Amino acid sequence: MVYVNENFSRAPQPLRATIGRSQSDDNQAVNTLRQLIGDAVRRGISDIHIEPQQDTLNIRQRLDGVLTLTASLPLALAPRLISRIKVMAELDIAERRLPQDGRINLAEVSGLTDLRVSTVPTLWGEKAVLRILNHPRAQLTTASLGMTKLQRQRFMSALFQPQGLILVTGPTGSGKTLTLYSGLEELNNEQRNISTVEDPIEIHLDGINQIAVNEKIGLSFSRVLRALLRQDPDVIMVGEIRDLETATAAIRAAQTGHLVLSTLHSGSAGTALSRLHQMGINFFDLTSTVSLIMAQRLARRLCDHCKQTTVTPTRAGVPGTAPFQANPDGCVHCSQGYRGRVGIFEQLPIDAGAVRTLHETHSRCGFADPSRLIAHKNLRDAALEQVATGMISLEEADRITLS
Repeated sequence: MVYVNENFSRAPQPLRATIGRSQSDDNQAVNTLRQLIGDAVRRGISDIHIEPQQDTLNIRQRLDGVLTLTASLPLALAPRLISRIKVMAELDIAERRLPQDGRINLAEVSGLTDLRVSTVPTLWGEKAVLRILNHPRAQLTTASLGMTKLQRQRFMSALFQPQGLILVTGPTGSGKTLTLYSGLEELNNEQRNISTVEDPIEIHLDGINQIAVNEKIGLSFSRVLRALLRQDPDVIMVGEIRDLETATAAIRAAQTGHLVLSTLHSGSAGTALSRLHQMGINFFDLTSTVSLIMAQRLARRLCDHCKQTTVTPTRAGVPGTAPFQANPDGCVHCSQGYRGRVGIFEQLPIDAGAVRTLHETHSRCGFADPSRLIAHKNLRDAALEQVATGMISLEEADRITLS
């Protein structure tokens, strides 16, 4: 990781303007990259894809979860641009056959912007993806996540329990880690010893001990987690439970008087317990340690300045009307009628009543999907609630819950 003093405060210019024949090769790469990152930071872009194709170098950017082609540059620029990125991320510029991962810290007038860098070899050359991790600490609050009042109360109640396991599930890019960081910020004070084990560390949090795993040297999630149990912890965040060894260590930590927060890749809150059970975790260990499971997605938020009123015909499982829809032409404040994203959450609290129900069912017919036994609102229900408030469109609710 390298700290680079780059100034990205200048107004954006067309990318093609940087490709002048009189410029040196290095200047072309430096200026193009500066404009790419500067424009992305200003517009709130989350990811920049730099993709060599057969004849061109395509630049795609992800805004509010949607990836679009924003520029096509001369293919000859690709190796110089990738080399510049590797230098900034302290990667091996001579290695072009293997994937590499790194990180860049950029100094701006307004503060720091962190970039996570990933390169992979493709048919036409190396592709790079830059993920912009520019989350001001002031935004890391549970109030900013988009939960309803009841959902936030449940989350806060689980957070302030002295022990237990809180699981957040969902696909890559659904905001799971940001939810956990927000929870840690609620807990962060000098009376608590909070540690995290992550791959990679996405946001630096003052006052919290953050550890990055390194599988190449044997520094795995489970190994770090076992070591943290000897560090007098109060709260532990495990970036992701990927295997039985990590799951067992997390369960053991939660059983021995610690609060553990983690993410898990599963489609819904109900399938999270099934996933851990399939890994090999005992049913009774699960029900005695898991306190709350949340599944989440990110939906594009309607622009408050230009959203349009609409009347939507009744459809199966959908309220009779949706108050607003996106303005496809957008306005100066948004992109095609959307501005920013909001979390959509499904919560499955494993309280005393839920545990009783699960045990009774287990004694009769074995393990069962808890979402079928415990009354709760699923992701679809939660999305439709946000439609009714005018926060998101019905089309967006369909996109994230029916696709």
